[in-house]
Amino acid sequence: MTHDDAHPEQDDQAPDLHPEAPAEEQRRQQAFALFNEAPAAYLLLNSTGRIQEANSATTGLMGRAQGVLVGRPLLHFLASSTHGSFEQLLKQAAQSGLRQRGEATLLHHDGTPFDVLLDLHAAPEGEAPQFRLVMTDITAYKQAHRTLLDASSAHEQAIQEHAARIRALNQELEQIIAVFLQQLHLPTARAMNYLTMLRRTLDELAEESEHPLINSERAVQQITALLASMDRYMQVRGMRLRVRTVDLNSVFREVLKSVQPQLLERDIQISADRLPSVQGDTRALYVVLDEYLSNAIKFTKGHDPARIRVLVREAETEYLIGVDDNGAGFNMRQKDKLFQLFGRLHSSKIFEGTGVGLVSVRRACERFGGRVWAEGKVDQGATFWFAWPKEPRIWD
Repeated sequence: MTHDDAHPEQDDQAPDLHPEAPAEEQRRQQAFALFNEAPAAYLLLNSTGRIQEANSATTGLMGRAQGVLVGRPLLHFLASSTHGSFEQLLKQAAQSGLRQRGEATLLHHDGTPFDVLLDLHAAPEGEAPQFRLVMTDITAYKQAHRTLLDASSAHEQAIQEHAARIRALNQELEQIIAVFLQQLHLPTARAMNYLTMLRRTLDELAEESEHPLINSERAVQQITALLASMDRYMQVRGMRLRVRTVDLNSVFREVLKSVQPQLLERDIQISADRLPSVQGDTRALYVVLDEYLSNAIKFTKGHDPARIRVLVREAETEYLIGVDDNGAGFNMRQKDKLFQLFGRLHSSKIFEGTGVGLVSVRRACERFGGRVWAEGKVDQGATFWFAWPKEPRIWD
């Protein structure tokens, strides 16, 4: 009997000893190679955040050899200001089992800080280490972001400074205009008084002398009216507004009282729809209705009987209120001039006026977020509208 014959069963069993060992080892080596050569910076951490493995991209990113990194807590290489946020990130990943993302500041080997994005993955239960961490250098992105924020902040500051200069210039201009108007009132009043006294003194004037004197009086009267209109416009511009509930019916009754002198010796029928209560300022709304009604009375001159009606329409976000008349009307191709300063459409020889009143209306409405417009036909009347928001916002 040979030696081989003495133990035949051993030869049959020898090839079956650990047949999967070489394949498992090969898979581990391949996995490690993939991990180590991955372009992204990978770390394997245990449950306390201690580094178990670090690939080549990580050593390059952190400027430290594997021997320096492995076995140490990652916190050791983080700026102290980000310790708390990393510990919270680790805790959330452990509790949820889901990927967590955050930011941290790493310290290079020379102490230079740089920003990284952290993607933390909890490993399946039973595996070690417990966390896989991917780090992405976002220093350039953060620097660009900070540069953009600084540029935006500087731009915003420049805008604020520019707006402040504009406000200061506007205030200075308004003060100059106010003083100018005040200074004009006295000499204009004196000139008018002088002309009146002169006419009374010269009872019997030759016709050729009386005509220039009358023209002079009219010119001074026009200047006085212009001063009054400019005064109102400047008051509207500088008015300190307060939003409160205003009954437009009450305001309209006050306006009717103020225009009574304009109704003398005129056949005018004035009516109004039931007006709403709105949120606004009583003085501003008085200016709007007073200018619109006075405008209608003026441009119905020569149309007897004259008919004027205040109209009301309600929309979802605003009230539309118009003053309709059967007067001179206007050509719609010129409607854009109506609400411009001194934007007259009719000769002052036919209809007196300064071309400032409608500008005051526009300004009063715009300060509350409202708007103005007009519709008309020549010799068939006109309707002047303003839209008043239900929830006004005061603008300077």
